[in-house]
Amino acid sequence: MFEIQNRRYIGSKTKLLAQIDEVIRETGFDIKGKTFADLFAGTGVVAHYFAEKGCKVIVNDLLYSNYVVYKALISSERVDAEKIQRTLTELNLLDGAKLQDNYFSEIYSEKYFSANDCKKIGYIRDLIEERKKTYNEREYYIILTSLLYAVDKVANTVGHFEHFLKKAPLDSNFLLCMPNVEYFPYCKLFNMDSNLLAKEIKADVVYLDPPYNARQYVNFYHVLENLMRWNKPTEFEGSSMKFKRNNLKSGYSRAIATKLMKELIDSLDTKIIVVSYNNTYNAKSGASNNKIKEEELEDILKSKGEVLVKEIKYKFFNSGKTDLKNHLEKLYVCKVGK
Repeated sequence: MFEIQNRRYIGSKTKLLAQIDEVIRETGFDIKGKTFADLFAGTGVVAHYFAEKGCKVIVNDLLYSNYVVYKALISSERVDAEKIQRTLTELNLLDGAKLQDNYFSEIYSEKYFSANDCKKIGYIRDLIEERKKTYNEREYYIILTSLLYAVDKVANTVGHFEHFLKKAPLDSNFLLCMPNVEYFPYCKLFNMDSNLLAKEIKADVVYLDPPYNARQYVNFYHVLENLMRWNKPTEFEGSSMKFKRNNLKSGYSRAIATKLMKELIDSLDTKIIVVSYNNTYNAKSGASNNKIKEEELEDILKSKGEVLVKEIKYKFFNSGKTDLKNHLEKLYVCKVGK
């Protein structure tokens, strides 16, 4: 069995959950039973944490591969766990060496996975789609999520798919596991542009953790995104085999980031805004430099209400070119004025 946080993901806030909870409580606001919105949800761990605390949650991300996880693990729909487990057991018996090449193996073999693992991954993905009508919606997404987590675990990478390792991948004989399935009665899940969604929702607390530098998340997770979407594109870029994905690139990783953040903050109908911010603005790699400066973020939030700041020592991701000392994750908390 696996939990929602059991995934390799850059910027995951699993280790900051208690601090995020604490800064909200320090405002004097009782969030229990209230609506919590996470508009750049990534793995979904923050929204899941507050759903477990009894909040109504609104969860959103631009990547469909992340939305798949929300549909599986942050949902109220009842499922037949025994039927799901029977399916996973059947899929785990497959031997990639006995399968024919398929879409997935023709693209990614001997790069991100061994040829046999690729054949098994592609075969399973096709089979899930063929049987889609035999599952209810959440059962379908749970099986997809099980495949996503299994594939992520054995990928021949450093934890993301910007590129594969130079060493040849070995057969992993990966297994699909059942996730911990919980039921949350109040959850709304979205896969759309955060700035557009902000104009449509109302929440008591809004948590924001946008990308702050030029590194696009779809570049880090393009293989998983392709596997989950299963549109089977045929045009790819470079040796890393990235599919064409301009519509999935975030404006927050571009020069317009500050403008987008102001538009987003101005659109929010909420009482409390919490923003995660990391101070990689002095990185040696240009791609790691923050697009939104601290003073710009503070000015935007102050135009909305009273702002508090909490600093947290936190290990950050880097590409090997940056060695920042005393790295801090900052939590900006804005008590929205009337």
